Amino acid sequence: MKWFSIVLLCWGMTSEAFASSSSTVQCPSGNFAGFVRVFASEPETQKAFIASPLKHVHVIADGKIPKVVERSLGSISAEELKMLLPENATKLGLTIETKMPDRVVVRDEAGHFLKIFVFKHGDCWTLSRVEDWAIDAVMEKITQSEKLTPGEVELKKGVIFDRLVNKASAESGIYLYAAALDSYLDGARKGSAQAAFAAAGISLSGQAPRLENSRIVALLIQASEQVPDAGLTLADFYCDEGEYDESHGCINPRESIATLERAARLGSTNALIRLGEVYEAGALVAADLPRAMACYRNIQKTDPKTAVALVERLAARGVVSDNSIQCFEAGSF
Repeated sequence: MKWFSIVLLCWGMTSEAFASSSSTVQCPSGNFAGFVRVFASEPETQKAFIASPLKHVHVIADGKIPKVVERSLGSISAEELKMLLPENATKLGLTIETKMPDRVVVRDEAGHFLKIFVFKHGDCWTLSRVEDWAIDAVMEKITQSEKLTPGEVELKKGVIFDRLVNKASAESGIYLYAAALDSYLDGARKGSAQAAFAAAGISLSGQAPRLENSRIVALLIQASEQVPDAGLTLADFYCDEGEYDESHGCINPRESIATLERAARLGSTNALIRLGEVYEAGALVAADLPRAMACYRNIQKTDPKTAVALVERLAARGVVSDNSIQCFEAGSF
C-alpha cells in the first residue's frame, strides 16, 4: 500500500506539471474571428494551437489525371499563417473569409489560389487541417503536350475544379465551385465562348455564386456567337431570368423568340425544336401550327428520327405541310 501511495503521489505531481505546462498559453479569444487574428500574428499561439500531426491536402498530377493527396505534417511555416491576417492577404491580392464556426478561406478571384484552414474546436481552436486546392502547377503538367488557345486552359481548369468537388467536403466544395466559376470567367475574358457558356451555366445552377443578370446575359451572348445551344439558354433566360417559377409569363418574349431564331440559324437543332414547340403551343406568340410544321421539317436535315415524330404529331392534328410557309420570318433575326 505504501508503494501504491507513492505511485499515486508521483502521478498526481506529473499530471499537475503537465497541466501547468499546457496552460502557459491561454486561448486568446472566445470568438473565432478574434482567435484567428491572434493566431495568425503570434508564433507562441501558433505553437500551442496547431495539431500534431497536421493534416495537409493538396492536388498532384497523376499522369493526365488530377489526384487529391492527404499527408501528415509536423509543422507549418509562420509565413504561411500570416496570410490569415486580412491586411496581409490584401497585399498578396487575395481575399479572406472567416467562416464560422471553424474555418478560414483564402483565395483570389481568378482560380489561381485557394487555401482552406480548418480548425477543431474544443476548449479553444486548434488548426487541424490545411487544404491547398491551387492547381496551376497541375495544369501545366496535364496540358504540356496540348496546344490550347487562350481561354481553353482556364476552361479546362474550371472543369477540373468542378470535378474535384467530389473529393472535398461539402463545406470546402462550395469554394471549389466558386473557383470553377472564377476560372470560367477568366477564360471568357480571354475569348473562350465555351468558358463563357460554362460560367453562365454554373452560376445559374446555384452551385457557384449567382452573377448579376446583366453579366449572365453578356456571357450567354458571347457564348451564343460560337455555341449555338447557348442561344437556347439565353432564350430561356430572357423569359425567366433564372427564376424557374411557372406562375408568371415570359418576361421578354420578343428577345426570346429572336434569340431562338438566331440559334436555329446557327445550327442548333434544339433551338429549332423549341421554336416549333413555341408556335405549336402558342406559349410566347399566338399559336401557328403551319409554321410549327415548317420548323419541324427543318429538323430533318440534322435529326431525321425526331423530325418524323414531330411532323407526324402535327399531321395527326390535321396540320398539312405547306412548303410556302417558312420557320423563320423574312428579315427576322
